[in-house]
Amino acid sequence: MKVLDILKDLVYPEKPVCLACGRRHDHSEIEGICERCLARFSFITDACPVCGREVIPAALIEGQPCPECQEERPPYNFARSVFTYSGYAREVLLEYKYGHRPDLAEPFSQMLFLYYDEYFKDQEIDYLIPVPMHGDRKTYRGYNQAARLAQALSKKINIEYKDVLLRVKNSLPLYTLTKKARKLELEGAFELKEDVDSSIFTDKNILIIDDIITTGTTSSEISHFVLKEMGAAGVYVLTTASVPVKTD
Repeated sequence: MKVLDILKDLVYPEKPVCLACGRRHDHSEIEGICERCLARFSFITDACPVCGREVIPAALIEGQPCPECQEERPPYNFARSVFTYSGYAREVLLEYKYGHRPDLAEPFSQMLFLYYDEYFKDQEIDYLIPVPMHGDRKTYRGYNQAARLAQALSKKINIEYKDVLLRVKNSLPLYTLTKKARKLELEGAFELKEDVDSSIFTDKNILIIDDIITTGTTSSEISHFVLKEMGAAGVYVLTTASVPVKTD
């Protein structure tokens, strides 16, 4: 590179490329996604205190669980999601999940970090555990998107990442099923890896990491397993997105 080109780069550095829209942009709060794209995300700030999902229409009394959590309280302590799974944010997350875009794990993990710092910092979390993916699906997609998020977040908060669960049942696509059918489909779907000593989780606080909460059935099933089979003291859930609870 010529000296003039080097000086030009120092004085006028090339702007970073947004991983969502592909445009070059100025500084952004989330490295890797421009402010223009972030403005199109519906970030969740007021949600059910249990499942962490936005309620539509917003008819919550402050501090009161949503109707679904009142009807059947999940086994985890509480969950939080960064943004609502809709619109442009949904498109970007689907690109990460199905479009072979592991590079999007970094900006998404930055978002998770902000919500971890807000909601989980004082919960004395001992381990991060990703929602496991069945081997056939992982081979097809090339990576487990939840594991990528958990690994990246683990480095940011200095809490150990543990990939200890297996998804032994290749269930039907859950988005096609009702909540009751999801629960039946996920029975017996998760196991502890053979080389893992479950006693290391006894009386520990576990944070489960996933990309999307739809009805919370997967998180509930894993939480029940972790509490019952691994003897955890508490289980929490953090995801990038969640589907709103509709009350009409």
